[in-house]
Amino acid sequence: MNGCKKHVVRKWSRGRTWMNVLLCACFVLFFLCRCGVVIAQTAASTELSAISSLIRQGKLDEAEQRLNRQLLKMPRSGRANHLLGTVYLRQGHFAQAEEVLQKAIAAAPGMLDARVSLGDAYLGDGKLEQALAAYQQALIIAPHDVSANLALAKLYLGAGEFARSIEAAGSILPAKRTEELLPTLAADYFGLGQPEKAGVEIQAMLAAAQKQPDLVPELAEFFLAHRDFKSAQQLLSLAQGKQPATDRLEIDLARTQAGLGQLDEAQKTLEAVLEHTPNSVEALVAAGNVARQQSNWSASNEAFALAGKLAPDRPEILYGLVSAQLYGGQPEAASKTAQTLHALIPDDLRATYLLTLALFGAKKWEEAKPLAEQVLAVHPEDREMRLVLVDIALNNDHNLPVARQHVETCLKQNPQDPGALYYLGMIQKMEGDVSGAIQNLSKSVAGNPKNADAQSALGALCLQASDIARAVPALEQAATLAPEESQNHYQLALAYTRAGATDKAKAQLEIYQQMKAKELKEAKDFRGPSTSEVAPMTGNPPPP
Repeated sequence: MNGCKKHVVRKWSRGRTWMNVLLCACFVLFFLCRCGVVIAQTAASTELSAISSLIRQGKLDEAEQRLNRQLLKMPRSGRANHLLGTVYLRQGHFAQAEEVLQKAIAAAPGMLDARVSLGDAYLGDGKLEQALAAYQQALIIAPHDVSANLALAKLYLGAGEFARSIEAAGSILPAKRTEELLPTLAADYFGLGQPEKAGVEIQAMLAAAQKQPDLVPELAEFFLAHRDFKSAQQLLSLAQGKQPATDRLEIDLARTQAGLGQLDEAQKTLEAVLEHTPNSVEALVAAGNVARQQSNWSASNEAFALAGKLAPDRPEILYGLVSAQLYGGQPEAASKTAQTLHALIPDDLRATYLLTLALFGAKKWEEAKPLAEQVLAVHPEDREMRLVLVDIALNNDHNLPVARQHVETCLKQNPQDPGALYYLGMIQKMEGDVSGAIQNLSKSVAGNPKNADAQSALGALCLQASDIARAVPALEQAATLAPEESQNHYQLALAYTRAGATDKAKAQLEIYQQMKAKELKEAKDFRGPSTSEVAPMTGNPPPP
């Protein structure tokens, strides 16, 4: 009996010993895992702090690469997603910023900075209501937060709600107010017609401008947005010598110069910026706009195209690029760019408008027609869209009554409209009313002598009516304005012949023949050699 008891005690003791060993092993394993988690979290925190420093230094590409690597390890990290959203925001990739910032908020709902950044992304994307909601959500978490109230004040300022902007700024506790608030308050007071109060804020801005060089440009951009170029010029003159000449300041100076009509000065200012910062998107956009004002469409196209490569999803860049391509005679390229823009912001009527013009320029009439009708449904007074529909009705649908209806609507708005008079003349020509067509085409070229089509049509009709005295100058203008149109030279040769100017007629006929020979060669090169030009096969043909 005693032996059995001893055996049971020894067995129980051995079991307890193994249990203790097992418990100790589990504790050690837990401790090691916990240490591993802490070490990993510390390493991640250190890495994210380093990435934050890169963002502050403007090294966005490197920051983006390191964040993407970090998110492969910890995809639900609120801080990592917020930092990546910040990178996208600074790069102007607003849609991508919105996506990752929403992930950051889902991972950390109380992260105030992520909500403010999300509002900034919505604002950059033109989504004002969503931006307002994001800022308000941030203020529910922290009603007196500086960044959220400042962002809300700027949003109200941009919407022209100056009193509400001041109210939002007033929610910031006096002890926490910073110089960043000064441009917004100055603009609000200008908006409310209180220049004395605005002047106080400007003096404070100038006093802080050496350490805070973005204050003056921010207020200058308010003036520029309202096309108050003289006020912008006065402000920038006051700031001269009181703050560093940053790229932003110089770009705003160039925009001011351009607004005042000083295009050569604006071009030189921007060239200096781009010389040391060639990939400045804002400088490239400003350069594209200055070139557009100079009607230098190739330079405008080049600037906007480069800006588009650096920031591909920014609507204002695509707007500029489409315009440069349209006026620069690149209808196919304009059509593709306009389709990209329209896909990006399908509900934006301006994007629809540009897409209509681009498709029309590329002679894609069936696609342009419903879009023009869509714009007219909202703006029935729009002249350009009516003239697009006139042209389509004439040249594609061959529907003279519809064309005449649109023309008459334009002429009710402006009886001297050169474009509408041109189309009325063409309708009358098709109806056989030659004298009426000549009369309205004459009015059209009087209003717009640079319309090559109108000059050509007028000259041809005058030639048909044996009015050589009027045919010759009209066809000379047409050949000068559109020398690439071979028919202009042919018609002018006929007019010179009937006017007795045989040498001039011979010269125009030679130009016409050279152009036709070139057209024939290009058509032949495009099609390849004809069967008569292929050398005959020798021997038997290969078996099928």
